[in-house]
Amino acid sequence: MLVAIVLVAEILVVAWFATFSLMLLSMYLDSRQMPVPKLDIAGRTLIGSAKLAFVTGIVALGALTVFEMPVFG
Repeated sequence: MLVAIVLVAEILVVAWFATFSLMLLSMYLDSRQMPVPKLDIAGRTLIGSAKLAFVTGIVALGALTVFEMPVFG
């Protein structure tokens, strides 16, 4: 019985992911005809902060990966 429940759950996850992907594709296709908005100072600050946070996270992940190696420990 548990195997059947897990199998149904996995099928539902695949269906949800496919539906979500189709929604994202639909939003992308709809947005191609829209003009690109000019960002104000708040928008530029938000995008810049998001880029900085992403780069900081990747650098921290790389540093933690290197420091976890047995050679440095």
